[in-house]
This record gives sequence, C-alpha cells and structure tokens, in this order.
Amino acid sequence: MVKVNLYYQQDKIVKLEVSGHANFDQVGKDIVCAGISAVIFGTLNALDNLISKNEVKIIEAKNKITIDILKVTDDNQMILQTMFWQLKTISSQYTKNIIIKEVY
Repeated sequence: MVKVNLYYQQDKIVKLEVSGHANFDQVGKDIVCAGISAVIFGTLNALDNLISKNEVKIIEAKNKITIDILKVTDDNQMILQTMFWQLKTISSQYTKNIIIKEVY
C-alpha cells in the first residue's frame, strides 16, 4: 500500500511524505503505482522547476519521498493542492492500494 502523509499548519500543507508500493499488480505492470508515481513526480518536477529553491526541500530516499515546505506561498500550495486532489481521485477507486492521512 502507498502511504501518503500530509502535514498541515493553519490549513496549509507544510510537509508531505510518500512511501510504499500499491501492490495492485506485479512491479512493472502496476497501473495504480504508475498513476501515483506520475502524480508525485509531476508534482516534484513542478516544485523543482517553478518554485524558488528556498521555498521547498525535496528528499528522495530509497523507499520514501519527503517534501518540506520551507516557505508557504500561494504557488506551492496550488501545486500541492492539485497533487492532493489527483491522489484523492486515485484513492477513491483503489482504497486497498493507497491511503492518504492528513495531520493537522
């Protein structure tokens, strides 16, 4: 199961952690994992290319991606909210393969 943890302060996303594998199908054929990966890596690319480097810190480890928001802005929140709703759409159809936890 893919686990997505979103941490909020004053209704703004300040941290994101993504780990795990969807286990919908075998590696290389897993459409759920591919969809989640596309959303996450699209978000990382948008943050990396469109947002000032001093606003976010992206940490990619072997089985976990962490995004720390160092400076909350309307632009990075729009990107992160878009990612949230895309993942929420996937999770509504594949409840056994992705869980989204929001921590306030």
